[in-house]
Amino acid sequence: MLLNYFRSALRNFSRNKGYSLINILGLSLGITATIFILLYINDELGYDKHFPNYKRIYRAEGDFTINNKHDRFAINSMAMGPALKLEMPEVEMYCRFNHNDNLILRFEDKEFIEKLAYFADSAAPVMFSLQFVEGTPETALAEPFTLILSKSQAMKYFGTEQAFGKTVITANGRSYKVTGVFKDLPDNTHMKFDLLMSMETLATIVGAERFRSLEPMAFWNVNSYTFILLNENAGIEQVMEKFPAFYDKYMKEIGDQINASFDLMTTRIDKIHLTSKLSADLPVGNMAYIYVFGVVAVFILLLAAINYMNLATARAAGRAREVGLRKVVGANRVQLAWQFLSESLLLSAASFIISLGIMQLMLPLFNDISGKQLTFSFISNPDIFLGILGIAILTGLLSGAYPAVFLSSFQPAVVLKGKIQSGSKGSWLRKGLVTFQLLISVVMITGTLVIFDQLSFMRKSDIGFDKANVMVLEIQDTAFRRKTESFRNELLQNPNILKTSMSFGIPGGNHGIQVMRVEKEDKMQEYAMNLMPCDYDFIDLLDLKLVKGRNFSRDMGSDKLEAVIINETAAKALGWGDDAIGKKIHHNFELDGSGGRLMKVIGVVKDFNFTSLHNKIEPIVLFIPQFPMNLLSIRLKPEAGAQTVEFIREKWIQHGANRPFDYYFLDKNYEEKYAAESNLGRVFTIFAVLSIFIALLGLIGLSSFTAMQRTKEIGIRKVLGASVQSVVKMFYKESVILVFVAFVIAVPLSWYFLGKWLDNFAYHINLGWATFAISGLIALIVTILSVSFHSVKAATANPVNAIKYE
Repeated sequence: MLLNYFRSALRNFSRNKGYSLINILGLSLGITATIFILLYINDELGYDKHFPNYKRIYRAEGDFTINNKHDRFAINSMAMGPALKLEMPEVEMYCRFNHNDNLILRFEDKEFIEKLAYFADSAAPVMFSLQFVEGTPETALAEPFTLILSKSQAMKYFGTEQAFGKTVITANGRSYKVTGVFKDLPDNTHMKFDLLMSMETLATIVGAERFRSLEPMAFWNVNSYTFILLNENAGIEQVMEKFPAFYDKYMKEIGDQINASFDLMTTRIDKIHLTSKLSADLPVGNMAYIYVFGVVAVFILLLAAINYMNLATARAAGRAREVGLRKVVGANRVQLAWQFLSESLLLSAASFIISLGIMQLMLPLFNDISGKQLTFSFISNPDIFLGILGIAILTGLLSGAYPAVFLSSFQPAVVLKGKIQSGSKGSWLRKGLVTFQLLISVVMITGTLVIFDQLSFMRKSDIGFDKANVMVLEIQDTAFRRKTESFRNELLQNPNILKTSMSFGIPGGNHGIQVMRVEKEDKMQEYAMNLMPCDYDFIDLLDLKLVKGRNFSRDMGSDKLEAVIINETAAKALGWGDDAIGKKIHHNFELDGSGGRLMKVIGVVKDFNFTSLHNKIEPIVLFIPQFPMNLLSIRLKPEAGAQTVEFIREKWIQHGANRPFDYYFLDKNYEEKYAAESNLGRVFTIFAVLSIFIALLGLIGLSSFTAMQRTKEIGIRKVLGASVQSVVKMFYKESVILVFVAFVIAVPLSWYFLGKWLDNFAYHINLGWATFAISGLIALIVTILSVSFHSVKAATANPVNAIKYE
């Protein structure tokens, strides 16, 4: 019986090659898109779940409140982990990670820059179940001046030789022994590292007593990512319940003195990537994108399924006699329904096989566009394969369900007399399905336009400083920092170099936050402020706009110790308004209010976005520090090219820099803040074009069949005097009505969901009618083009042939 069903289905496909091709192509593209989306979603949802203990690993985070100002950080104090382990039996072990920025290591005559290097506690290999290929995880980081490498990094340093026991040297001359090699971490890991150095090294360098201090002040200096592993039977709720007593014991004394409080926050490690929105966090994802792509996958599959349903019901009259004959010879309704379902399942199976081939061919391109490293195989991804197979079967069943019910309901006595008609009910259903397709297309087009408008806004909006043509060099060599003045003077001899400036932080990069005392109503109050230490030339180099007061000046000897410049937001937040000049700020003070630097505000700069447009501008303080700074910014002329870069490199070498010449440009670094949105825009555009194309296939097939069904009507209209234009206009009128209905429904849906997405940004575009009008216009043009060929062909045909049409 089943074999007979499939033979009949194959015969039907061969007789209707054009419609079969449209359905197979639409379903193949729909299933292919769904595969990519499932791979993407599976990768995002799988972050950090490869760690066997992920359900027991939590990151300890902090919510600081100082004078009613809240700051939430992904990092914590160095003392938090050891103290939690000491006080709470629920905590089995802790591990801290301190980033070692741009570490330089030498082995023999080779030198490497490591950007994913951390100091880590000895518990790290055990807590995160690192798979060692050399060494022992339990003891690998137990001793100072030891480190472990990923397998790929070990190959880079030592080739095929054994890495264990070898020694590498840092730029400051310290030697580290390699005590372990572990397998590379998967890409979907939020805490990415290639190299871990023993945390005991820091204890040796700064002194064990100071490093291990659990004094109250130690808990208020946040600088490390801290993870805790709970015991098997413990819950994080127990830790949180006990924390108020912990706070009273370790932190309350200092908190009361500086008018501050602290609340512990925790996030399970597998939830960090999609839920974290904390300051000082590592790059994370966005759960909203998972929902977006999930909805897109459903939309695209619905578009392909609707094509099949539309064409199958539109061709009802053509298959009515077949149904009648089958019923006459004994077929019942259930058998006929299975006949039509088998056709849709066979078509879905063919589409599934084709989609697997397309996916394998296009996967490298999708990885480039999405910024992922996705892979797919039946062995390594059995769950995804079975899921996709299930989706293909479900799509086939959904596609064929209505046609099976509709076609199997025909009465043999009626259809064999040739009285079957498509009927107004079937016509309205097809129009409804087409309207739904157009609705999806308008939503997808609108989403694409809004995403790219927001990306354009972020690139072109006034962020308060000039980021173009600024090269940034990181100077880690302490000896070289002391002679940067002569280095900068020689650089300025080149006519293509306009300005240079030293700073400890740049817009778009990391910056510190510190509690300061500020002048408020004739007394000094504590307030948490963002810091950006810089030199005299920083404001000029970035073209920051002074709205009050003056810039730092070398002619004013007191500026080096006493001057501070704030932004407009700081002046407002501190209640100074237009009277900020001359107000006092106390930096780096002792708990009793003594010591540190008492500075005065000499200028107020116009607000500039020193993080990204995801965040609101916060108060920031610029001042000249009493320590060497690590970032050299160099403003180049727009026409400066590779020769200027080579000139800077030569001077770098001539002045005896011990580090490789490694630089980046400020505008590129700043734009990396929006990499996730850029990837989203590219991927969304592909799916939007794909959805429009699938809808277009359906419209072409349906318009072809509609024109054929109305051949006799068109012939009679022409005999009675109708012009070609009026006939074509009749087809267009129906299409325009459908587009209008879809547009009216799509606009409020798009407005709501895109507004939610834009809320992720502190600064964003406003949704305007122009965007929706363009989306509707594109949908209208695509619809008209899709029905034009068949409508014009039918309207220009000889009416004599049309009237004779059977």
